[in-house]
Amino acid sequence: MVDFTRIDDGTFRPEVPFGLPEGLQWIWSQTGHSVPHPSSKEAPWEKPRRSAIRPRETSPELPDRLLLKSFLEVYMRSPMRRIFPVIDPAFFPQTIKAAYSHTNPPNIRNHSAHACILTFMALVSSLHPFDPTYNGAHLPSIPRDSYVAYASILLPAIIQGPLNLDSLQAAILLALLSILAGEIQTGVHYTSIASRLLITAGAHTMSDDFNCSSTTPSTLRQHLRTLFWFCYTLDRDLSLRTGQPHCLRDEDCILDIPPVYKENLHLCLDHSPGSADTNLGSPIFPCDLRLSKIKSRTFEALYSRRAFQKSDVDLLRSIRELDEELECWRMSLPENLRPQLSFAPGHTKPKNAYRVFAHMNYYCCVNLIHLAGGRCSAWRSGSTPVRETLDGIQLSLTLSVEASRSLLLFLDDSEARISAASFWSLLFYPMSAAITIFCNMLQNLHLDSVKRDLHLLTLAEKTTARLFLRRDSVFDRVSDLQPVTASISALREHAERAILGKLAV
Repeated sequence: MVDFTRIDDGTFRPEVPFGLPEGLQWIWSQTGHSVPHPSSKEAPWEKPRRSAIRPRETSPELPDRLLLKSFLEVYMRSPMRRIFPVIDPAFFPQTIKAAYSHTNPPNIRNHSAHACILTFMALVSSLHPFDPTYNGAHLPSIPRDSYVAYASILLPAIIQGPLNLDSLQAAILLALLSILAGEIQTGVHYTSIASRLLITAGAHTMSDDFNCSSTTPSTLRQHLRTLFWFCYTLDRDLSLRTGQPHCLRDEDCILDIPPVYKENLHLCLDHSPGSADTNLGSPIFPCDLRLSKIKSRTFEALYSRRAFQKSDVDLLRSIRELDEELECWRMSLPENLRPQLSFAPGHTKPKNAYRVFAHMNYYCCVNLIHLAGGRCSAWRSGSTPVRETLDGIQLSLTLSVEASRSLLLFLDDSEARISAASFWSLLFYPMSAAITIFCNMLQNLHLDSVKRDLHLLTLAEKTTARLFLRRDSVFDRVSDLQPVTASISALREHAERAILGKLAV
């Protein structure tokens, strides 16, 4: 998240991101050099914003129905359907019928179906080239940028009309496409819209027991509930990345995990790409729902406005409770699927990208939970707290740094399994880990670990560059990579200067 902590007393501590003015000043005080920060508006893991003013977009023609059918077939055969379950084959024929029917003038139903189809095509086009499970299936190129831009133009009119399934699906697809493109703030806006539509539809309070009595058909209720959970996972990730409050509040939602979800998830974590049963079963979503709920409590307990008013004792208690919850989640996984507490190369490599993301999510959660320990007033003021409090703070900060090291080592070790299409969505993990390690180095230049940590910063820079250069996306320009590598290389160079300065003393 952008704001790991808040400055109340005008001082800066290393748990504050280096990109904030106070962070830049603190780095200068430690190294004698300033950091060239690429932008004051974006975090280092966000793509710099382009002008929101575009030439007037012409309405792109709907794709040929046979082409749309081929995209749908690819989607249904791939793991994409379970990870990004925005489209349901039971309802998509109605979307196609509404989009291709000709009314004069076009009505809201036509527009929402049109937007849904364009964003669906854009999603499949974005992910298809990087998924090894397609077994050579070839899809022709489409004007993806134009599809997304026109769907975004249609959205304001769509949401002013009666709520329908296609408008909800289009909003969620626009949120997902924005996140995949690195446009995090745009993704936040679309997620907010989708959340309000889900609340209007009542999806946030529906039961996952679809045998219960209801006036809404069970198939539709199941799909609405799937869309709710998908949006919930996006919302929790975005809050931790941006520091902005949740759109869907836990206290307003029914959050019982769907039946047999855990069993289906474990099967997915253990499958090999291309295996025959890869695509069977219910949705698993971009993140384990149980872990998303822990992320939700992490934000509320440690990074919300209310959390910043906690005493040291309450803050450390929250950290301890969240750490216990996270460890329970880790131990709930079969032993062969669990993340290591401290990653060491040489283990059996993950079979698929989904497991890679699950492990990176775990290390990131450990980092964010324990990083908050540096916000304790006793630690920040330099006073001498009671021994128990000091031990708790030091342990938390040590665990935060160790999790960050594990994340960078794991990312390098598992790089071959990562889809290049996910570059922008995963960038937060290595960037936040690199910042944590860097700030720890500047505080502990006397430790033997600084040289190893310096190597990790170099590793993070090279790994992220390789992942980006594997992409072939109209969403990206090579210049988009420069701010990312510049941020990491600035950390490395400043750490090197600080080490040299320490040695010269």
